[in-house]
Amino acid sequence: MAPSTTLRSLVWFTPEHEMTLHSFGYGSDNYDGLPHMHAEYCIVICLSGSMEIIRLGQRQIVRPGELLVVNPGELHRCRFAVQEPRSEGLTLIVTRRMMHQLMQFMAWPDDSGPHDFLFGGKYSHPEVASIATKLVGELQEKGRGYSLMMESLARELLIQLLRSWPSDLILPAQLDLTPQLPWLHMHKATEYMNSDGKGAFRLAALCTRIGVSPSRFTLLFKNSAGASPHLYYNSLLVFKARRLLQEENCTTKEVALKLGFKSVSHFCALFHQITGVTPQSESPVRKTSLPQSSAGLGLITAIDIQPVLLE
Repeated sequence: MAPSTTLRSLVWFTPEHEMTLHSFGYGSDNYDGLPHMHAEYCIVICLSGSMEIIRLGQRQIVRPGELLVVNPGELHRCRFAVQEPRSEGLTLIVTRRMMHQLMQFMAWPDDSGPHDFLFGGKYSHPEVASIATKLVGELQEKGRGYSLMMESLARELLIQLLRSWPSDLILPAQLDLTPQLPWLHMHKATEYMNSDGKGAFRLAALCTRIGVSPSRFTLLFKNSAGASPHLYYNSLLVFKARRLLQEENCTTKEVALKLGFKSVSHFCALFHQITGVTPQSESPVRKTSLPQSSAGLGLITAIDIQPVLLE
C-alpha cells in the first residue's frame, strides 16, 4: 500500500511521557484510522489543509488555526486531507495527571472535587496556532537545546489554551476508565498497519517495534479499540477498500491489488466477512449502513453512518 503523498510524522515526548508532541503532514491515503480511545487528552491543532474528527457521533471539520480536544475515554477517529490534498498540524498529548496539576496551578474554579475535565466544541486562538508553528519548527530543526525549548513551548501552549478556552465548554468529570493503550503505542500501531498491504501484518513485529509483549499489547488494544489487532487491521483494509470503490470508482481487482491481497477471491471473502456484502455491491453513491451480522460491525458502522456535521 504505497501512499501517493509523502507523509511527515515526527514525535517528541518528555522523559516521563507526561507530554507528547506529534508533528504530522498526511495525504488522504497516508493514514487511516478506525474508532478508538486513549486515556490521555489529545489536543489537535490544524495548521494547513483540513481534517475531520468524529467523536460522540458528531463530525467536526477542523480548519487552519482551529483546535479541538479529544478527551480521555472518548471514542473517536480522524481523517486527514478531507478537502485538500494534504493536512498538516500538531497534536499535543497530555496525561490526566498533568492536566489536573495544571488546573490546580491555575486555580481552576471547579477543581475542588473530580480530577478530570471534559473540553467541548472546538476553538481558534492565534497565539496557540503561533506556538504550535514554533513547535513544529523546533521538532524539524532539532537545534541546540531543542528539547528544553520543546517542553517550554508545550507548557506555554497548554497555559494559553486553558486561559482562552471558553469556561462554559470545560466541564468537571470523574472518569473511570479501563486500562488503555497509550497514545504513542496506538499511533505506532496505526502507522504500521497503514504501511503494508494484506499479508504483511505481523503482531510480533509490531510489538517488537513498540517494545511491549504481544499479550499486554492485545489486552490494551482491545480496551482502546474494542477489537483485536487482527480484526482492527482487517477492518482497516475494508475501510480503505470501500473508499477506493466508492470515491475512486476502482474495480474489485484494482482494489485487491492496491491493498496487497494475493487474489481477488481472498479480498472478496474478507470483504464479505467484515461487511456482510460483496465488493461488487459497492458504488460511488452507496452510503447505507451495514447488516447486523457483520463481523466488524462495531468498527465499520462507526465510520459508515453519517454523523451530524458541526461547523
